[in-house]
Amino acid sequence: MFKYSKIIISLLLLFSSATSFAADVTVNNAWIREAPPVSQVQAAYATIKNNQTNDVQLISASSSAYKKIEFHQTVLENGINKMLHQPSITIPHNSHVTLKPEGMHMMLFNPVKPLRAGEEVTITFEFSDNSTTTQNFLVKKSTGTNSHHHMHH
Repeated sequence: MFKYSKIIISLLLLFSSATSFAADVTVNNAWIREAPPVSQVQAAYATIKNNQTNDVQLISASSSAYKKIEFHQTVLENGINKMLHQPSITIPHNSHVTLKPEGMHMMLFNPVKPLRAGEEVTITFEFSDNSTTTQNFLVKKSTGTNSHHHMHH
């Protein structure tokens, strides 16, 4: 009986480690730029690292604090920053993507309530391999540089 218990425990450990490896995507440096209380749009940034041996697509993000979250890429066209909606973001295998001001980022639409610096917001990411990960984003004051003024397309 003891021998079978050791085998079952070993198999359970092996299965659980294989399962966690399949969703080995981490989110770090997650923050949201504080916006004026009347603003209906905010921007969020983070570093998303894919530790898997295959590329993965970030296909959606959601939060109970916002009605909608989209991925956008900032491009400079004729001296004007424009945001282009991106349906997904590819996270290369054994690499990372940095969501940052003036680059790839998330746009958070219609906040449920105004958010102040120091508060946290939970955002859940869904990937093409059916895995999900949830991360708390810290709301930070804007430094005045890299202000997020764009034309939406």
